[in-house]
Formats: sequence, C-alpha cells, structure tokens
Amino acid sequence: MAGSGIAIFAHQNTRVRLSTPQTLKMFQRDVPASPAGALPSVTFDNALHLWHNGDALDLVHFDPAHTDTDIYIHFHKANVLHVGDIWFNGFYPFIDEGTGGSIGGMIRAAEVALAQADGSTKIVPGHGPLGTKADFQQYHDMLAAVRDKVAALKASGASEQEAIAKKPTAEFDAAMGTGMMNPDQFAGLVYRTL
Repeated sequence: MAGSGIAIFAHQNTRVRLSTPQTLKMFQRDVPASPAGALPSVTFDNALHLWHNGDALDLVHFDPAHTDTDIYIHFHKANVLHVGDIWFNGFYPFIDEGTGGSIGGMIRAAEVALAQADGSTKIVPGHGPLGTKADFQQYHDMLAAVRDKVAALKASGASEQEAIAKKPTAEFDAAMGTGMMNPDQFAGLVYRTL
C-alpha cells in the first residue's frame, strides 16, 4: 500500500511491533520484521482526529486488549465503528499474551467501543461479518462470563489444565467454538491473561 502512495495510519506501538521480529507463542510462529515501506507513516499515541470525504473520524487507542496496538476508528457521519481485533464476530478471539493482550483488556475495550455506538451503528470486527451493537454486546457478555468462570476456577486453586477440563466455555461453544481458537485454547488464554 505504501508503494502506491497510500499513507498508513496506526498506533505508535504498531510501528514498533512491525519494525522488529515477533514471536506468536500460541502458534509457535516467528514473524520477521516488516520492510520499511510497509511501516505506518503516520502514528499517534492516544487519539487522532481526521476529516475526510465530509466525515469526521476518530482513531482512538485502547489500553492493551488483543495486543498493545489496538485502536478503533469511528466514522461519525457514516455511523460506522471499526473495532479491529478486539472483536472476532462469531468465534472465540485470539488474545496475544506476548504483546500485552489480556481478557480484562478485551472486555474493557469492548465496553469503550460499545459506548461509541448506538442501535444503528455498523460495527466492523477484525474477523467475521459486519455486526450491530446488540451483536457486539453479546460478544462482550460472553467474554465477561468466561472470564468470571475461569477466574473462579483459578482462585479456587485449579491449574490451567484443571480449569480447561471444567469446560468454562461450554455454554458458548456451539456458537463460538469453530474459529481459529478452539474452546480449550481460548479457556487457556483467559486463564493465563487474568
């Protein structure tokens, strides 16, 4: 994209992450540093406000959620909210514990994003189909319910494997368990990032 003259906007941590090799522990995968031309050319810390094509856009950083690079983009006039990888619509999310991601951060980010939306907002997830505020609220509620179940198991002294064996995601597995994270993997991520 940069080679075509397109300016890439991102949180400053994105440029840092893309500039250096990364390891995705969950997938046992090493990712090399991106070439200089692929790096964001405009970065920001907390928020950036733009006006483009007759619309006002807010680009706002979430505290670490999926990673430490997460942002949302709110197109005010169009009433579109792009929330990126804090929302995997229709399946369990990947939380990158190696870059500061956590279940608590995912829940807090969802709450921040939900506060930006109304009943007519089109919400663009990082993965899965376009959704509504009601869809995104259900996802938030699932995250909170699984977090609470896993936290109770961990507090009672259960090891990660013991907590996973208790199937804390069971009530959501039919609807959410067919994506990149299976129920046991997701429960493990929740346990480790509490």
